[in-house]
Amino acid sequence: MKITKSDDPQAKPSIIMLVYGNGGVGKSTFASTAPKPLLVDCENGSKYFGLRGIKIDVAHVSGWSDMQGIFDIAKSGEYETIIIDPIGELMEKLKNFMVAKADRKLVQSDGSPSMAGWGWLKDTMRSTLKIIRDSGVNLLIIAHVDEKDVEGTLVKRPKIMTKISEELIAFVDVVGYMQAVTIEGETKRLIRVQPSETYEAKDRTEQLGAMVPPNFSEIIEACQGTKQFKWSNEKALKAETPKEEEKAPTKKEALDGKLAKATKKTTKKVADKPVNLK
Repeated sequence: MKITKSDDPQAKPSIIMLVYGNGGVGKSTFASTAPKPLLVDCENGSKYFGLRGIKIDVAHVSGWSDMQGIFDIAKSGEYETIIIDPIGELMEKLKNFMVAKADRKLVQSDGSPSMAGWGWLKDTMRSTLKIIRDSGVNLLIIAHVDEKDVEGTLVKRPKIMTKISEELIAFVDVVGYMQAVTIEGETKRLIRVQPSETYEAKDRTEQLGAMVPPNFSEIIEACQGTKQFKWSNEKALKAETPKEEEKAPTKKEALDGKLAKATKKTTKKVADKPVNLK
């Protein structure tokens, strides 16, 4: 058993991060900024990396059986970061593997997973991520974005089948929502890591502030306490956040606002009406 001291400056824990966002926002480019990375390509999204100038080693996963090779690589120490891109497609490959086994307990007659099958999928994916995590490498999980209506508000979340999305958020150190915004006429990409009513985010390390630039090596340094971002400062945050990114009011807030305006107009009319003192 290994014992470490939390205040030991030599202790540099590996970082597990989940980043999600719309297609084309730059998630794969962000992945290439990781220290000594290996990208586990689950949907052949790396085929144009060379043309785009993205330099990164890629392991092509065509089926779930290829993951055993990823486990061996993670334990070898050849790479410092393993990147799964995207987690939703890897989950789909795991589902296809389960269906091909034709286990009656896991798969229904129509080929869809049974209740036990969904449980097996979640447990297997959870174990897979733990094997990679416990090998000591940094783990970056990439996901597409999904939107869900929560009491009138569209909430952005990582897109992955079953409720494993919630477990992933609890499993990782950092959850970031990546987006491109226009600031003073210039398009910038940033990752929001502060929780919001309109998107899922998280920073267990409490070292990143509200938003960070899309550089995974620098994020790791910040999480380990050796770097600070300018965007972690609240004044810088307000300066960098464009007006169009302000949160839209929920249905309840909009209704409350209308009622408040109506009440104000009625009160003003009564106050302006002359009073007969006779």
